Amino acid sequence: MSKPILQKEFGGLVKDVDTKKRVVTGYLSAFGNKDFDNDIIPKGAFTKTLTERKDNIFFLNQHNWKQPHGKFSMLKEDNFGLYFESEPLIDTSYSSDALKLYEAGIVKEHSIGFQVMKTEKGNEPNTTLLTELKLYEGSNVTLGANNNTPFTGFKSLTIKEVNDHYKLILKAFRNGTFTDETFGLLEIALKQLQVQSYELGKKSLETKSADLITELIVNEPIIVDNSKEVFNEFLKSL
Repeated sequence: MSKPILQKEFGGLVKDVDTKKRVVTGYLSAFGNKDFDNDIIPKGAFTKTLTERKDNIFFLNQHNWKQPHGKFSMLKEDNFGLYFESEPLIDTSYSSDALKLYEAGIVKEHSIGFQVMKTEKGNEPNTTLLTELKLYEGSNVTLGANNNTPFTGFKSLTIKEVNDHYKLILKAFRNGTFTDETFGLLEIALKQLQVQSYELGKKSLETKSADLITELIVNEPIIVDNSKEVFNEFLKSL
């Protein structure tokens, strides 16, 4: 039976974005981080796959194989994680949107699509070391692809951090020239931030600042259409 291809965010971070050259550098994965499934990737997990199929690993937009940015000019393990340098992102609307989201500070992390080839029991209770992975792709992630997909990076945020994310995305909405699809994804992100703010506010009702920030975000009008035109009308009403 074929092993399933999994998608997970393991703390891969953005290092630099050159919008003129359309090149992104950073990490697809960080070593030693425990995810919500108690899985940990140790250094060396990518050694075999980088040797055997380095030229067949793709850089995708939101794990979407129909939206490839291209490939990687460099993929290597260092002490922090799986470091990458992309080839120039191909000239498509979704790649251009991704670069704008990188530049705006909204896209901050990366994720990987892989098969688990070998595992070991971790040193911590109930943890699993993913000691050998077959890597297929690395993706920019932050925006959920639909309402059932989490907005990656909202785990364990403080209410101030949620508010900061909200303002950042709202600014991108006002100043951005994105495709309708990306505007739709940003809308989902705003809605998810509203929910996150509400949940955090419920836990922190005793603090005045939590009440004020929750009221600010939860009472914002909800967008009911993905189009840029409708959202512009929403912005005028603020």
